[in-house]
Formats: sequence, structure tokens, C-alpha cells
Amino acid sequence: MKLQTEQGTSDSVMAVRERLTQKTGPRAWLIVVAAVALAAYIAGLLFVWAKVQGFIPDEIPLKAFHHTITLHHIRQKISDTGLLLVLMIPLILAIELMATGWDKSSLRRLVFARTPTIKMDMAYVLAGQVQLTSLIGKVLTFGISVGFGTWIHDRLGALIHVDIGLGALPYALQVFGYFWVYTFFDYWTHRLDHSKAFWPLHRFHHSSTDFCVITSLRAHPADFTALFLINLPMAVLGAPVEVMISVNLIVTTIGLLIHSCIDSNWGWFGRWVIQSPNHHRLHHILDYRKNGVGHYAMAPIWDHLFGTWKGEADQSLAIGVDEPYRFGYWFMHDLVRDYVDFWKALGGVIMRTVKRPAA
Repeated sequence: MKLQTEQGTSDSVMAVRERLTQKTGPRAWLIVVAAVALAAYIAGLLFVWAKVQGFIPDEIPLKAFHHTITLHHIRQKISDTGLLLVLMIPLILAIELMATGWDKSSLRRLVFARTPTIKMDMAYVLAGQVQLTSLIGKVLTFGISVGFGTWIHDRLGALIHVDIGLGALPYALQVFGYFWVYTFFDYWTHRLDHSKAFWPLHRFHHSSTDFCVITSLRAHPADFTALFLINLPMAVLGAPVEVMISVNLIVTTIGLLIHSCIDSNWGWFGRWVIQSPNHHRLHHILDYRKNGVGHYAMAPIWDHLFGTWKGEADQSLAIGVDEPYRFGYWFMHDLVRDYVDFWKALGGVIMRTVKRPAA
């Protein structure tokens, strides 16, 4: 009886596949499989989160400078952040699909034509979401920057008797204003990432030799400093938490979009307002030591103002780094190697600074 049931189920699945193939072709069948796999993946994440959230405290008090900062609603912030990330990826994949067509899309390569570097992207994203430590760490880092920045904001306000910030403006204008604050500090932290000391950590992101939407999420887990340094100024300038979350959501969405395969410079908008995929590809140029690197800013106006605008490019430009990476699904060796190289580089910078003769 069991054998007959299994055979009947198999026949039913094959029949559905044959009908879809006859009506819409084999490609439609593969897209259906990808959609079902995505739905199962999201359901699995929700199931895991429901099981582990009880072990995560909802409030954490932190003491600094004789002042206690309490991070509130931690579980809610983690779940909101994770849910938004899960929803944004399919959205940007769909936008790219419409802009490039099926053959050049990240979706096709993620599901049916995975290169070794895209396999690393997939493995890293899945590991970061299944192992919630990365997401929890980012939320806590964000919370600390908010708490510490709010404390500085309150002290400054008491000192100068002026309420610093954009609180009097409508919500949308606050998001717009603080977005530019974010991009300004993102520009400088990104330049710091390309310095000799911090490059080994940022190199992991640049190691990709093939752009894919989720390449944006390939970042060394030890690289939390930028998240703190970028969000702290917004909190110091009085940005409400809701506004900061909205700004970070916009930035994450743009990050996914500029790592896509959309072959466009977006005209004047890409040259001055929001960096285009082609301009960001030029930032990822192979052998950057020889060619120089620019286009640090998500908002290109900062590159123009500070002399790091490098011109135009297209999707044919070779990208990557000189250092060898294994790629594929196993990336721990590369993570550890880059972390060790970071401490070596940082130690070298410190030693040279100490040994430098006084003027």
C-alpha cells in the first residue's frame, strides 16, 4: 500500500510538471520550483525564529560614563530586520529580472547557473540567517550607537540650550535629511575600509569576481565598526529610532540594487544622486592598486566634492582582488585568513606610528 501511495504521488508531481512544460515551456517549470523553494526557505526561517526568540533578552542595560543605556524591544527589532531583508531580496531580484531579462539576471544564476563566487555569496547569506548571531550582533551594534548617540544629543542640548536635529520636520523629510547624513559618514568609513589596516576585512566583500544582487551582503562578520560609526552621528543629531531604521532600510535596498547586473549608469541621477550599478562596478575594479579606486559614496556627490570620482564604466569591467580565494560553499578558511591579515596589518600600522621619529 505504501509503495502504491508513493508511486501515485510521484506520478502526480510528474503530471503537474508535464502540464506546466506543455503550456509554458521548461523555463516556467524551473521558476515554479524556485518560487516553492523560496517559500519553504522563508517558512523555515520563521520556524527557527519562533523557537529561538525566547532565549534572547528583550532588554539589555549597558553602562558607560556613569550613565545607563537600555536597549529596548530587541526581539522585535531583530524580527523586523530579518523579515525586511527576506522581503527585499526577492523584490530587487524581480526588478533586476525586468531590467536585464532572464539570461543576464541574478535569479537565473542563483538557481541554475551558479559560479563559484556566487556559491560563496549564497553560502554566506544562508549562514548569516540560519546562524542568527550576525543579525543579532548588527541589531545590538545599532542599538548601542542609538543609545550612546542619544545620550550625547541630550548632553549637547542641555549645554547649548538648543534642540539639535530635524524633529520639527515631517517624517519623510527627516528620512531624506538623515539619509544624506548617513551617506556622508558612509563615504568616510568606506575610505577607511580601503586603508592598509582595514582592507583585509573589506577585501572579503571585494573578492567577488561576478556581480550578483546578494553580493551586497557579503561582508566580513568582524566588520561591525562601520555600522556603529555611521549610525552614531544620526543619533547625535537627534534622529528618532524609527527614522534611523527607515534610512538603514533604504541604504540596504540601494546596496542590493547597485550590486545587480543592470547595465546602466542612470544618467545624471547616477552621477550625482545615487550611485549606479556600473559606477559601483568600477569601485570593485580588479587590480585596484594599479588602477586606483574611487566611487566610495552611495551618494556620488561626496566623490565629486572630495576628488574620488573616477568616471564611467559598464558591466564588462573585470572585478575582484589579487589575493586568491577558494570561493564555493566553504568560506571559513577565507574569513579566518582575512581576520589574521587584519591584525597583522593593524599591528604594522601601529608599530610604524610608534617608531616614527618626532618632528
